[in-house]
Amino acid sequence: MSRMIGTVSRGLRGPIIREGEDLAQIVVDCVMQAVENGDFTVRDRDIVAITESIVARVQGNYVTVDDIAADVRAKF
Repeated sequence: MSRMIGTVSRGLRGPIIREGEDLAQIVVDCVMQAVENGDFTVRDRDIVAITESIVARVQGNYVTVDDIAADVRAKF
């Protein structure tokens, strides 16, 4: 059997994520909702990836627009 299909990447829409939330549970819920909607199936050896920015948001490791504006004002 020849392999004719390569990697497939899909983006899922999730809720707005805030500092301190349970990221693992949010990811599981989003994937399971998509599966229940019939959008795709999850198979053994599938990989689920999330962006670094979402991890940073949950960890509270980000700056706000106000933080950036204050920094710019301080430099000028």
